[in-house]
Amino acid sequence: MKTLFMLIPFLKKLLIDTNAEEVRRVEDLLINNKILYRINTKRARGSIGSALDSRAYASSNLAMYKGGDTPLVVYEIYVRRKDFENAKNLITKKVD
Repeated sequence: MKTLFMLIPFLKKLLIDTNAEEVRRVEDLLINNKILYRINTKRARGSIGSALDSRAYASSNLAMYKGGDTPLVVYEIYVRRKDFENAKNLITKKVD
């Protein structure tokens, strides 16, 4: 299947999640049903906050995030507007 570059302003947001396994489950459903999608990832801390973290850990000579949580990543999945209802039904379908 040929993929097209899709601009986010013309798409509809299907899912926002921080769980990578859930995002992969949704991605597999979209792929299996030949629905084009786009994933946008964002770090909740931002690039400045991440840089400050790196500098603090480096100056203390510690391993990154040792003993702490890894930085939160937010995943956003977008689909074409014409595919939105079908995609929404697929990802919310209950498994028997």
